[in-house]
Amino acid sequence: MKNTTVSAVLAGVMCLGVSTFAHADKHAFNDAESAVKYRQSALSIMRDNFAAMAAMVKGEEQYDAAVFSNRASDFARLTHIPWDGFAVEGAMPGDDTDALPAIWDNWEDFESRANQLITDADSLVDAAASGSMDEIKPAFMAAAKNCKGCHDQYKD
Repeated sequence: MKNTTVSAVLAGVMCLGVSTFAHADKHAFNDAESAVKYRQSALSIMRDNFAAMAAMVKGEEQYDAAVFSNRASDFARLTHIPWDGFAVEGAMPGDDTDALPAIWDNWEDFESRANQLITDADSLVDAAASGSMDEIKPAFMAAAKNCKGCHDQYKD
């Protein structure tokens, strides 16, 4: 049920047509507050999917190849979503957010890290399709390292 709900929310968000940095002028929000909520919502769902995969990678939860693959696919689709919410005037960093001004001071690095996360997530989907934890772990760790690096530098 939870996967169905996440997939439905994801499908709805994706239908809004927001998928890349290049389309910052075509977004699903009209003001800075909405942009912050938009990016926070996408990142929160990304976190939930990643945490579920982490529990399986760490052995805290029993590995289920189908569930892991679904989570990896949802995570990968979501990696295209939040970035436009960082490019709206007034949402830099915005109110009620953990985003640091360093994001906009180092925009090229932030954008590069976001693009690398998209690549890492796609690699994780490929590894998940193998069903082998020996292939999944390195791909998962690459994505985790990227997430941590960005959080260390750009999140309060």
